[in-house]
Amino acid sequence: MKKVLLIIIDALATRVVSPALQNGMLPNIQKLVDQGILCPECTSIFPSITPAATCSIVTGGYPFEHGISGAYWYDTEKDEVAYFGSDLPAIMNEGMEHYINDFQIRLNMERLRIPTIFERIEQHGALSDAVVNFMWYRGTVEHEITTPTLLNLTPGISLVPSMRGPHTMFLGDFVSTPLYGTKPSARGGLPRRFGFHDEATADYLLAMAEQNCLPDFTLAYFPNNDFDSHAEGPENAVSTLQEVDAHLGRVFEMQGGIEKFLDEFAILITGDHSQSDLDENPRIDLNQVLERFPVVEAGKPWQGNEDMKVCPNMRSAQIYMKPELWDRRSEVIECLMECPDIDQIIWCDDENGLNGTGESSFHVQTADRGRLDFKPGVNQKENAVDCYNACWNWKGDLTAIDAKVTPDGKLEYGDYPNAFERIATSFSEITGNIWVTARLGKEFCLPDLKCNPAGSHGSLHQLDSTAPLIAAGLPADFELPDSPRIVDITPICMQLLDLAPPRLPGSSAILNPLNEDL
Repeated sequence: MKKVLLIIIDALATRVVSPALQNGMLPNIQKLVDQGILCPECTSIFPSITPAATCSIVTGGYPFEHGISGAYWYDTEKDEVAYFGSDLPAIMNEGMEHYINDFQIRLNMERLRIPTIFERIEQHGALSDAVVNFMWYRGTVEHEITTPTLLNLTPGISLVPSMRGPHTMFLGDFVSTPLYGTKPSARGGLPRRFGFHDEATADYLLAMAEQNCLPDFTLAYFPNNDFDSHAEGPENAVSTLQEVDAHLGRVFEMQGGIEKFLDEFAILITGDHSQSDLDENPRIDLNQVLERFPVVEAGKPWQGNEDMKVCPNMRSAQIYMKPELWDRRSEVIECLMECPDIDQIIWCDDENGLNGTGESSFHVQTADRGRLDFKPGVNQKENAVDCYNACWNWKGDLTAIDAKVTPDGKLEYGDYPNAFERIATSFSEITGNIWVTARLGKEFCLPDLKCNPAGSHGSLHQLDSTAPLIAAGLPADFELPDSPRIVDITPICMQLLDLAPPRLPGSSAILNPLNEDL
């Protein structure tokens, strides 16, 4: 059994990687492609946004299973906002200490509902694991926290003394597991987001490679491509990918070269989502769109007299309505339909989605492509089947999700890959009553929230949702799914480690839900 190295590059986009490979700009990743495989389309979840998508990578579950509904949602059970974005006004409305505590501990220890790959690996005492700078780290080993001096001096902020993660754990300036008795140093501080930066990820990964102590499974996360793609546009951030490529080249060198590395390791590289380009004026202010309804201020709980709470997730948004307004949802939908920059309006009959009565129906309304109503089917002779063998029953216009049925009864998607499964698995008891997605070039905002300047993601569109999957060093008889998704990454890694995954790679989440509440 080989060791497994999983590299996650945030917002890795096929439309950027493919030309960069063809132009010789990523020589070390090209070596992996030459000796392995490049799957150009590894489909994200919906919403295609970092906290939820990275959670799907590390758990193998969809949002209705793992309980993470984006980067910004409203926890109806606790009557509190869950916000994991970077807009300071929304953070201050939520409360800085609440925000930091949520990120540091509650996200992994309370909000996450199903096991991580680290927890699954650690059930088998013979295997070792490591995490490098990934926001999902929950494991079984306690690690001491070091609080950066600047945060120590900030009034009202206190960090817990320890965090529970894999055997080896590196999280920015906060957690650094000693290697042979010495803590590796990494570039961090405020200029590098307290170590949550590609340079720190590289420093930690190279330290393990140099000391020949990479464990059986390592997950290393490179965040910068997402930040740079937001700021400059995805195609203009290729230099960031070149730097990651160079870091990987040094890892290969420290292991004796690419051939020797692949003798010992299976390596997978993918992204949590991709990014599309934004217009010069991308802003969709949902306060203006919904001006006839009082809306809660961004990041704040219900104040008493508002009709709804809106939680933008960049190019998608959740709309929570008070129960008495739900019977008037057609008014809200009509209001949303008047906005020419909204692409799709999506809702579910059951407020708990697939976690509810089992009779959930889902609906997609568009201004120019009609309406579609659908639900999981039960009889293959009467329903079209997707590529994961799930049956679907619908009425209306499939062009609402750019889908068609082939002559042999198979669903085929265009601009919105795997739309049925992704929509159905996005709804749960913590999601909004309505999801909306933006047309290409546009992004949702509230008065206190800024828009990204050049690139964004979050919608069902393939430009937001399609990352490559690069794999090398796989056993000769190992087969990847024909249509890989990010929820297949944990199952693939577990199979490579000779462990039974919670759901087989390429299996439908509709036919095989995890049902693993902790």
